[in-house]
Amino acid sequence: MRRNSMQLTAHICLIVFCAMCLLPMVLTISVSLTDGQAIQTFGYQIVPIHFSLEAYEYILKEPFTLLSGYKNSIIIVVVGTTLNLLITSLIAYPLARRDFPFRGVISFYIFFTMIFSGGMVPFYILIVQYLGWKNMLISLIVPAFAAPFQIFLLRVFFQEIPPALIESAKIDGASDLRTYRSIILPLSKPALATLALMMTLGYWNETIHAILFIDHSAKYPIQLILKNITAYIEMMKNGGVDPSGNPVDPSDVPTDAIMYAMMVLTSLPVMFVFAFLQKYFVKGMTIGAVKG
Repeated sequence: MRRNSMQLTAHICLIVFCAMCLLPMVLTISVSLTDGQAIQTFGYQIVPIHFSLEAYEYILKEPFTLLSGYKNSIIIVVVGTTLNLLITSLIAYPLARRDFPFRGVISFYIFFTMIFSGGMVPFYILIVQYLGWKNMLISLIVPAFAAPFQIFLLRVFFQEIPPALIESAKIDGASDLRTYRSIILPLSKPALATLALMMTLGYWNETIHAILFIDHSAKYPIQLILKNITAYIEMMKNGGVDPSGNPVDPSDVPTDAIMYAMMVLTSLPVMFVFAFLQKYFVKGMTIGAVKG
């Protein structure tokens, strides 16, 4: 009887916790589908009082621009995450090997870059003047390669792989590259999936570098396009004019609904990725945990 009561209590706590996690998502979708005047009158509601797609109509006035932003962001995420995972794992694997002679020096150098950086101005000069990556998507991909935190996180996971497996591969005549490809990578799916999700979020939400390096609207990622839409809406709300040159009544601009609609549009692709990686992500959350 006591055990059943404890299980019931645990289930209730989990249901409440899940509801608390889902509440912001439901509220975001609800506000994005609510009429602007209703938000000003009744505030935020879980269920839309006056259903309206006005916010999405504002955002989708130029659908090809939005599709171009999605295309650029997807290219950045797919290419960046794939290459970043490859480079990060290739750096982390030898650092996890005790027989690698320079692991201490290289690890210290990587750790040093976590504490000190060259600064934004030298970084901008390097990307724009020396590499010539202005208005190129590569300027949003390469700078995130081999982040020190990701290298150390993956190195910890590699160190937990039993050395006997690597020794057995050596006895069978496998090279280091074959061992890495056939043993290390398949056993590291939870860690790689966790890093892939972190990298995806980082690339998808990239805005600062896009502002610095991208001037051509055809190369804008989705975040920069939505940021420009937000600035345009704020301008109209503060007494601007519409594209036809007519004055805009600030009360007619559903600013809050537009903000939440943009959250929905930017969150859906990430949620789609998480749906495929969640089973590995849960395992990857225990990387580096102390074994009892």
